[in-house]
Amino acid sequence: MAVVSGHPGLPRAALSPLRALFIVTFLFAISGGLAYLFVMPLRQVYWGVYSRMRPMISEQDVHASGRLTAPVEPELRGSTLGKRQPAIDAVHVATRPNTLTKELVRTVAINNTVMVTWANFHYLDFVMNWVQHVQATGCTAYLVGAMDDTLLELLLSKSVPTFGMSSGLTLGDFGWGTPTFHKMGREKIALIAHVTGLGFDVLISDVDTVWLRNPLPYLAMYPAADILTSSDHLRNTVADEGLERWPDAGSAANIGIMLFRSTARNLASVLPVLLLLFKQARHKNEPLLWVQEWVVKLQQDDNLWDQQAFNDLYRRGSKPLPDRDDRLFECYDATLKCGILPVSIFCSGHTGFTQRMPDQLGLLPYVVHATFQFSGTPGKRHRMRERLWWNDAADYFSSSNGFLTYDDTVPQALLQAVANVQRNFTLEATMPHFNLINYQLRQMRAAFRLAQLTGRAVILPRLVCGMDRWWAPHDGTIPGSALALPYLCPADHVLDLEAMSAVLAEDDFGPNLQFREYSFLQNPLATVLNTSVSNVVVCQHGHDACLAGANNTRRFVQPGLNDQQVKAILMQGELAKAKVLRVVGIEWLFGAWADVASEERFKRRLDRYGSIWCCVDAHPGHIWYDFFFDQAPHQDRHGRMFEKGWRPLTGP
Repeated sequence: MAVVSGHPGLPRAALSPLRALFIVTFLFAISGGLAYLFVMPLRQVYWGVYSRMRPMISEQDVHASGRLTAPVEPELRGSTLGKRQPAIDAVHVATRPNTLTKELVRTVAINNTVMVTWANFHYLDFVMNWVQHVQATGCTAYLVGAMDDTLLELLLSKSVPTFGMSSGLTLGDFGWGTPTFHKMGREKIALIAHVTGLGFDVLISDVDTVWLRNPLPYLAMYPAADILTSSDHLRNTVADEGLERWPDAGSAANIGIMLFRSTARNLASVLPVLLLLFKQARHKNEPLLWVQEWVVKLQQDDNLWDQQAFNDLYRRGSKPLPDRDDRLFECYDATLKCGILPVSIFCSGHTGFTQRMPDQLGLLPYVVHATFQFSGTPGKRHRMRERLWWNDAADYFSSSNGFLTYDDTVPQALLQAVANVQRNFTLEATMPHFNLINYQLRQMRAAFRLAQLTGRAVILPRLVCGMDRWWAPHDGTIPGSALALPYLCPADHVLDLEAMSAVLAEDDFGPNLQFREYSFLQNPLATVLNTSVSNVVVCQHGHDACLAGANNTRRFVQPGLNDQQVKAILMQGELAKAKVLRVVGIEWLFGAWADVASEERFKRRLDRYGSIWCCVDAHPGHIWYDFFFDQAPHQDRHGRMFEKGWRPLTGP
């Protein structure tokens, strides 16, 4: 009898067919797993670039561009990888309609230059606003990339010059900083690579921009520039409309607005299949080209922001060119000539919306980009509406119960206190700002309460802030900013416009509210509303006018009324018929609530409407705004009790 070595007396087990099959299967699984770990990174590079470009690139264009000397390998043409993404490869690219071809670009390009933006269906209204404003400047050299077929079909039906991208990304909001946001950024790189590879100059523009002047004549003044980019710099370094001075304007370049010249296509191109590029022996000893290196950096880190990677590359080896009058400088290891577009007329969200730098300098901006804002997509839309840079449909200017506005005058003493405070990073230094904002929150609270009673849509006030808002500690202004305090601040500096746009359960939060931007009645489409305005004045106790009750132009009412009294006055007769109800002294209109349940629902709603101010030098350093600051005792939205009165508390 056979025995196991080292263990006399133990029988050796026979290797059964089942056990042999198990061992073979185990070894096969191990080898397959190792092969998977080796191959998948290469396949990720392939799909990270090629599959994103393939829907908009025809094979003929690849060869015509001169960027590929070898034919596409058969195993990649018929790869089963594509079957996993039918939205991208269900149709062979050579026969796919609405492909981004040289012929398509040539039909719209002017002086070899084309503007390009891109979006998915979620941003349809941004796309149309972008297109309409570009058209209004007189520029016809533009294309829109549709990242899904739903948007593609809709834009084609509206005769918008467009091409299909079929990115496979969400039809919803990208969400800043999310994986989808980062993937969307890769699409931008593919666009730059392809259009410059076709021999055209491309002005890339994020869709959350509004164009007010035709940029092509401006860009033509800098023929030697390989790249021109917008900037997050917060102070202009020049008084004219020329490029900013480098490195004085050394803040991060913002790649939401960039010109890439076709003359830089050797440095601003990506081959459709990077794997093939690296296989070609003539590239073995050459450094990676601009966008190739950009792509590789992004492939190495799915969470790396494409703008961060761009800045890392273009700053490398950069230096001024003092002998040049056009303010171009060398960048990317001194292989390119770059320029910073002037922040006063190619505006970020801060120079355009917060500082209003063009207004201060008497300039008309070319473009304003909705950056530096705090309420997501609704915040971007609202900012453009505030400046009358958003084209709304006619039904936006109607409401079944009309609109409500009020006198938003702020006492001069509050403004003066902001101007005089010793600014530092402490809670004490924030008090003039919060006193100013709280005065305005009290007015808004009354307006929202009146809106719930009457069903009218609230026209928000022109908010005035005593301190800027940022993402880090500051003493009232962002370091490097030219903002003068106090300032007319965008609504998203104080209000959570995303929360205000949400439909909430009325059993828990009371009637839903509609709101409009402060400039609503200045819009030309609101002209008819301004012909039907009734004025109500809330007078102080004992005021003579209150005894009369009304005159030919105004209705006077007593302060401290309950809900039923307000309804009896403002929802009857001519006041109810007016399209616009304007109230002076609205903060004095209401007294105590008669219905505790209604009061609680109203408080739950407004607790969601306030946003944060950021930040003092603490961890955490942000402070929540509180619509009920003047009520004692009360709990804030986080359950913190204020027994004697509100005070700024950081967090949570």
